[in-house]
Amino acid sequence: MSAYERLARYYDLENADFTEDLEFWAMLAETYGDPILELGCGSGRVLLNLARRGYAITGIDNSPGMLARLKTRLAQTSTRHIATPPTIVQADMLSFKLEAAPPFHLALMPFNTFMHLLTLDEQLAALTAIRAHLAMGAALALDMPNPGEVYAAQEQGLTLEREFADGDRWVHQFSAMTLDRAMQLAHITWLYDSLGTDGFIQRTVVPLTLRHTFPGEMRLLLERCGFTLAHLYGAYDQTPFAEGAPRMLVIAEAV
Repeated sequence: MSAYERLARYYDLENADFTEDLEFWAMLAETYGDPILELGCGSGRVLLNLARRGYAITGIDNSPGMLARLKTRLAQTSTRHIATPPTIVQADMLSFKLEAAPPFHLALMPFNTFMHLLTLDEQLAALTAIRAHLAMGAALALDMPNPGEVYAAQEQGLTLEREFADGDRWVHQFSAMTLDRAMQLAHITWLYDSLGTDGFIQRTVVPLTLRHTFPGEMRLLLERCGFTLAHLYGAYDQTPFAEGAPRMLVIAEAV
């Protein structure tokens, strides 16, 4: 079972308050227009926000559990709030082919999605597949943490990240991370301890590995796959990327 199949139950609950990036994606949608392609759309946090704003958007994800949650949320959304229902596709971002789709004007990989590509071959395959679906001059936007800040930080043991309600249960979410700096990999373990009124705890363990990519490396990857780097931001307010920036927001254009 994949990591996102294990945590699908908790994903929306733990991310319910995370909205700080939504205006950034909306700005890009206004700048480049639709149709929009979202890679790793999950349960629809970004996708549904853009659909409610009137944009035509297609989302792909390889997790049946996450897509099931997205379809449930979509079914519960009034049609008067979404004029153009989004297209949802279960597919692998390494090899997807949307043959009936028109060329997209914007492709999004929000919050750490690109980091799931763990090798250069996987990164190149995904970028090539994305480029094949974009119009000339279309944009690709990637959102990752600043790798320099992650590498400089001291590794910590098990840490309580957040607490949230799940119906009549209370969930404590813990995480632990180790870095393989030589291979640019972060090995993360999430623990979800769900406490019921009966006093018994149900624990869900979710291991996950992510890859960090540095700016110079990213520029070369993009150029090899038919993109040019247009902007590099360090925060959702479009502050230029620099040492100490919390995020690395990459905006590339198809050439």
